[in-house]
Amino acid sequence: MERFVLKIPRKDICYVSWTIDAYEGTAFLKNEREEGVVSIFCPPCQRDETERIIAALKREGVAIERLGQTEQTEDNLNGVI
Repeated sequence: MERFVLKIPRKDICYVSWTIDAYEGTAFLKNEREEGVVSIFCPPCQRDETERIIAALKREGVAIERLGQTEQTEDNLNGVI
């Protein structure tokens, strides 16, 4: 799994989550403990599509700050899902 860590204004988190959910099977969003920080998880084969979704949300005016990106393995997914 790929993991994108983003900072998003609180008011936009539901919109971003619903948009990602509309692309069934592409990715899913998880709220982190820190306010406004979310992780988006996707399989490696959906990384490019997930990047396009994030870029489209930015073009729509959602203030998205990328905090990081990692490739997750089963060893470091414990407690995430």
